[in-house]
Formats: sequence, C-alpha cells, structure tokens
Amino acid sequence: MCRYNFISRAVLVVVLWSVLPALGLALVSCRSITDQEAEWKKRQQIEASLTLLENRHNLIPLARLDTLKIAVLSVGVTTISEFQRMAANYSKVNFLNLPAIFTPAELQSIQSKLKEYNLVLAGFHQISATPEVNQLIDFLSQEKTSVITFFQKASELANLKIKSDGLILAFDNDSLPQSLSTQLIFGGIGAKGKLTEPMGNNYPAGSGIQIEKSIRLKYTLPEEIGMQSAKLNGAMDSIVNNALDKKAFPGCNVLVAKDGKIIFRKAYGYHTFEKLHPTQLSDLYDLASVTKVSGGAPGILKLYDEGKIGLDKPVADYLPDWKNRLFHRSDKSDVTIRELYAHQSGLIPFIGFYRQTMENGKPSPKWYTSVPDKKHTLCVAPGMYLDRKFQKVVNDEIRKTPLKTRGKYVYSDLPLVITPQIVERLSGKSFTEFLDAEFYKPLGASALTYNPLDRFPKEQIVPTELDNYYRFQLIQGTVHDESAAVLGGISGNAGLFASADDLAKLMQMYLQMGTYGGKQYVSEATMKEFTRAQFPQTKNRRGLIFD
Repeated sequence: MCRYNFISRAVLVVVLWSVLPALGLALVSCRSITDQEAEWKKRQQIEASLTLLENRHNLIPLARLDTLKIAVLSVGVTTISEFQRMAANYSKVNFLNLPAIFTPAELQSIQSKLKEYNLVLAGFHQISATPEVNQLIDFLSQEKTSVITFFQKASELANLKIKSDGLILAFDNDSLPQSLSTQLIFGGIGAKGKLTEPMGNNYPAGSGIQIEKSIRLKYTLPEEIGMQSAKLNGAMDSIVNNALDKKAFPGCNVLVAKDGKIIFRKAYGYHTFEKLHPTQLSDLYDLASVTKVSGGAPGILKLYDEGKIGLDKPVADYLPDWKNRLFHRSDKSDVTIRELYAHQSGLIPFIGFYRQTMENGKPSPKWYTSVPDKKHTLCVAPGMYLDRKFQKVVNDEIRKTPLKTRGKYVYSDLPLVITPQIVERLSGKSFTEFLDAEFYKPLGASALTYNPLDRFPKEQIVPTELDNYYRFQLIQGTVHDESAAVLGGISGNAGLFASADDLAKLMQMYLQMGTYGGKQYVSEATMKEFTRAQFPQTKNRRGLIFD
C-alpha cells in the first residue's frame, strides 16, 4: 500500500524505457565537465591504449564475484584513488593504501592484511623500483591471485620483475586511466591496447591481449550513445531542482543507463528537509513496490527456470495452506500460479494486516515487545518486535478473504506477500539466502538487501517517513510498507533496499534476457514468458509479476 503523507521523503528515481524485451533503463546520477566533446575523445584514446599483458586462466574480466573476497590496493597514494573508487561500483571491496616509499615494516603489515583476501587488485601509481616494491610485487605474484595495474610508462618499469595473474599497463596516473583500468578488470570495457615500446625483456613492442566484448555496465559519457552531456545534465538538473524547490522531496539519486552504459549519475539534495545530511551516490533507498520485480520476481523466475514450479499448476501445490479441507476453508485451491502473478486470481488488492496488532491507536503489548526474544522475532522498527505467530494471522487472512473478481485483472499486493513462503518451500533455503546466493552476490550487488541495518550504517540509508500512525518514529532502515513490516521486513511486495548502482545491475540483467557479467541467471525463454501478456483476451496487460 502506498501512502503520500511523506514528511522526510528522499527519492530513488527509477525509469524503465518501455517494457521487456525491448527495454531501456534509467535509474539516476551525474557530473558536469567543461568541454564534453574533448573529454569524450580523451576517454576514447585512453580506453584504446589500455594494454592487457597477462591474463592467466582468463581471470579478466572477473567472473563469479560471489566467490571473491577482494582487496583493492593503491601504492603511491594515501587517500582513496579513482582506481579503488570505481572498483566499489562493481563489487564489495576493501581498500588498502601504501605511500610511494614504504618501509619493510609497512610492507609486512600490508602482506599480513592481504592474507585474508583471495583476490588482490593492485594499482601502482608512479612508483620506483625500490627493494620493497619488488618484494611486494613478488608477494602478489607468488602468494596471491592478483591483478597488477601500472599507471606509468612502460620504459619506467624495465627493472621490475612481474609475474602476476593479470597485468595491465595504463601509462598515466590520471583519474581517467584509473577509472577505465578498473572497468577493464570487471568487464565494463574490453581490451584493445598494444605496446608501442618494449616493457622489460618479457613484453616486446606489439604485446597486448585483446578482449572484444564488455560483460558489465560501463561508466561513460552520454556522447558515447549519441547524446549531449550539456543537454542531459541541464534537463536533469532542471527537473530535480524544481522538485527540490517545491519540496516534493528533500533529495534523490539519479542514474541513467542505456545500451549497457551508465551515462548519468548524480546525488541531489539531502536525506531530510532539515538539510543535515547530504545525499551520497552510495546511499540506500527503500525500493517500496519496485521490490516486486527486484525481490519477488527473481525467486519465482529461478524456480520456474529450474522446473520446480509450473505456471498452470495450483498455487496450493506449493502453498498447502491454500488447500481446502475439513475445518480449513479455502476458495483458492484451484487458483493457478499464472492467474496469481498476472493479477487475475480474484484476490482483493490489499489487507491492512498491521491494524490487527493495534489497540486504542497504539501497538498492542499483546503482540509487541521493545526488545527481541525467542517469541518476538519480527523487527517492525527499532524498539518494536512482533510475535512471530503473526505470520499465521497473515496467512489466515489471505486464505479466508473471499476471491472477488477471478478471471478479471485487478491488481493485488497479496501474491507477492506469499511469494517468500513459496520460494522457501521449493528452494529449501530462506528467501533472503536464496536471493543472495542466486542473484545479488553474483551480480556484485551487495547493496541490494532486505533489512539493511544488519549490514550498513544507518547514516547510509535514506529515511522514508515520519510515521505518526503505526510505529510513531522516523522510518529509517526498516521497511515503510506495513504489510512487509509485520513480516519482519521480508516480503515479495516490499522490503528491499538498494543503491542506484546495484539496482541497475539487476535491471540490466533483465534487459539482457537473464544474463549479466558472463553468467546466465535465468534463460531467455523464461524472461520472455514472464514479460509477455498472459491473458490478452481479457485485456489484461500484465506479464507474470512484471507489468
């Protein structure tokens, strides 16, 4: 259920250009550059010059991000480099730094820290061949799976002994070579460069491994897809600033992606109207009903793809609570999965479950405690823990409420409310574990998560509402939607949080018919089935879960 009395609402803007399969994608964010045309030509030149010299076992582009614990080490800079910052856009990584001249003790400390990682991405920023540098390179080459990138000329590296799994020469130490070399490692761009001069004895002029295709989203300029930065940036700023001036919301994150390329990324405004906390590109937002296609849909897509669920089988085959039996009334025994997810099952649009937990306008002590215990495990909000038995109340309400309009399209939240139970029953895993393992972690989307307070600092999560009717507090880090809240924040209709970048990864996987980062998450046939109109004869425009 959507409410429009937001007091401290910040917004994550999500736009899908048309509907799958001919889908375009826009989420939202940006930067201003003085001479965009010159900048674009510069980017093209740098991208073409990046030279991949080693790629053992086809390590680059990185695959199976869910199996990698990645450290990104910058040597020669003591603050976060663009090389490191770009890596964080693709996956969960940790940063380590060393100055250009470092001591044996500092080297030993870094080596000790790197032992806990199974992949090291090391950037060397204009360094000299000191004994410590050679020892570090030897350590990375011999004892770690590593990708080493040098941001300097080949002629300056003749005295280094390099035998890493991946080796990239980026020539210059500017922000663009750093950003683009990281994109090469993760597959946002391919590799084209060839050495124009020898690099030591092992890499003669002309050396360079080619990678033709990108496999992940690329961070670039609008000019790459034939748009003008000035026009796009100006239009976006005008729209958002007008909304900020009129207090439609206090802040937002905007990301635009087209043809697999992120062309605009910008954080605007603040978390609340008090203007105390500026928005950041890494902020997480409550996705509200976008959860349906980003939380509820993936689980069902995967189960159907694996042959574990049939679209024309009764829901009751997978949710026994819907079976009609003695002393257990149900008019839903023969409702099919196809009817359910095309919103043609006859379920009513919404049930205000939380109202049953209220007494005299306040949360009832019959249902809630202020601290969790074995009985009260469902976190509705900080300081509000609901009796886990309320799950049965939810199920009973859905089952007992009569079907009203079966055979006619009437949108309902309820199919997605019961989705986690179906996924858990058929997968043998908890709903969140299943989604993490099958989608979010392999995508490198660690900021796609339920109950983000378990993983992220509160300050990184944008508030949604000052709730003065149910939870009586500022909702920040727990789901705004009441139906998801009474389920402990985990539902298929709402509850998922995300950053713009990580939501874009999932959406791009959909646009590419189930594939992203070199991995096929669901088959193209499954994507086409779920995104086609299921009942056109009844003028129902819906696919399965997808609109």
